[in-house]
Amino acid sequence: MAASVTGCLSGSDSVKVFLKVCRVIDGDTFEGRMTVNTKEVYNPGVNPWAYELTKIVVRINGIDAPERGQFYGDVATLHLQWLISGKAVGLKLKQRDSYGRWIATAYLDGADIAEELLKEGLAWHYKEYDSNSRYAQLETEAKLDGRGLWCDDRAVPPWEWRRMSKYERDAYRN
Repeated sequence: MAASVTGCLSGSDSVKVFLKVCRVIDGDTFEGRMTVNTKEVYNPGVNPWAYELTKIVVRINGIDAPERGQFYGDVATLHLQWLISGKAVGLKLKQRDSYGRWIATAYLDGADIAEELLKEGLAWHYKEYDSNSRYAQLETEAKLDGRGLWCDDRAVPPWEWRRMSKYERDAYRN
């Protein structure tokens, strides 16, 4: 029987779920297999192999990266691959979305991955769903410095891109 992802959480302030990233889907979504934090003592009632078998898809909380095919979508995806592929990522799970993905704040070696993507200008702060003032500040700084997607006038937020028709999107493709 697979381990329960929610069963690993006891508090919202600490990372309790660790994922070994096996695939980056796009600039803000990845897939991995749960792993046990080696610094914690194993629960003798839980089979550690059950964790290794649990695969989940994670959407990074608070940001929205360009879609594949959209201007800077491939760059955001490649950057996330470079950052986390094959590595253990800590997660603070928030909830599941309508696609069954876990919305989570993701950490690599203690650093917030969303912050890294915002600093590099590879994502928008998703203000409709997140009120993190640090994320808003990082997006503004990247925009003012013309980093990443902010260096081109064709930068269209992904939530607008997804609403466009195929013909409208052609003007904003790579």
